[in-house]
Amino acid sequence: MSKQTRSSAPEDAQGLAKALKENKEATQAVEKAADDLAVVHAVLDSELPKEVVSSDVDRAVEQTGQLERQLSASSEKLKRVNESLERELTKGSP
Repeated sequence: MSKQTRSSAPEDAQGLAKALKENKEATQAVEKAADDLAVVHAVLDSELPKEVVSSDVDRAVEQTGQLERQLSASSEKLKRVNESLERELTKGSP
C-alpha cells in the first residue's frame, strides 16, 4: 500500500491562487470574444439590406447573436467562480 499525503494549507492556497489567476484570464478572454461577436452581429444585422440577405446569411446573423449571448452567460458564470475562489482564498489567509 502506498502512503497518501495531503497537501499543506499553503500549497492549497497557492493552487487556488493559480486557478483564480487562470480563471480570471479565461474570463477576460470570453468577455472580449463576446464583445467582439456583439460588434460583428450588430454590423451584420444593420449593414446588410434585408431584401438581399439569403436565408443562410440570415441564419448566420442570428447565430452570431446566439453565440454572443452564450459567451456572455459563460462569462457571468466564470465571474461567479472567480468570486467563490477569492472567498476561499480569503478564508484561508491568516
